[in-house]
Amino acid sequence: MEKRKRLLLLHRVLRGRRKVMQRILTLDPQLDNLLHSSFHELMSYYQLPESFALTLFRELQDETHLTSLEKDMQTFSTITCFDEAYPAALRHIPDPPLVLYAAGKIELLDRLPAISVVGTRQPTKAAAAKVAYFLEPLVAAGWTIVSGMAKGIDSMAHHAAIRSNGRTIAVLGGGLRHIYPRSNQALFDKLAVTQLVLSEYYPDQNPQQHHFPERNRIISGLGICTLVVEAKKHSGTMHTVMHALEQGRDVFAIPGDPLEDRTAGCHQMISEGAGIIFEPGQLIDEWERIKSKWLHII
Repeated sequence: MEKRKRLLLLHRVLRGRRKVMQRILTLDPQLDNLLHSSFHELMSYYQLPESFALTLFRELQDETHLTSLEKDMQTFSTITCFDEAYPAALRHIPDPPLVLYAAGKIELLDRLPAISVVGTRQPTKAAAAKVAYFLEPLVAAGWTIVSGMAKGIDSMAHHAAIRSNGRTIAVLGGGLRHIYPRSNQALFDKLAVTQLVLSEYYPDQNPQQHHFPERNRIISGLGICTLVVEAKKHSGTMHTVMHALEQGRDVFAIPGDPLEDRTAGCHQMISEGAGIIFEPGQLIDEWERIKSKWLHII
């Protein structure tokens, strides 16, 4: 079995637990010891507690995991950290995903420039106009829109890209067979054919609450910068902003009504140093400023 398939199997057996996977890869970069070792050898090679090593051993011997993996590899594209197709932008972030499942056009992953667009799931009436005003000129200029296919701002961002015949990438918080929210099934179906949908969770993995802040680091990592359209002070959007800053990405926030709590988070970000943005030309100027660095990465 090739090493990338061994990694995909390990990812499935461990249900994507990255810290354990990273430790195993550090100790055995090619995963040579994974499939032909006793549980005592697994415990020794990978420095695992006995009970965990025994569970890992039993799971690796369970052929249903391999059968499911092979079925998923026929249905979806798979990208691992071993592959040349792995997105260059993600190789340089802290805690990069080790495995990605994809539906759609994986060539979008390295199309620059890309911008991460995030915001509240309960947007104001003005949000749709904001999204159109900022994103339609970017799409016309060849930008890729990255978001999370959630309700609200995320969905608006994807629809804006589609409406303008542009490119968009959705990063999910669950497996590709478990669309959340269910009301976005039609949007998923369209993106999976004409655009790109990504997940670091295997296709049958249900979305969990902790998956959404985890996946936000992929959303921010794929963009040259992050645009916050609307956000409350305490929201999931703040997780994406945190990841963007940790990754060295600039964050831009659109100001709004000072009496509206759904834009209060934008004002807080601006007061703490995020770029205040009034028109899409500012983002185009930002790309010109940092283009040489990104072209070197890609």
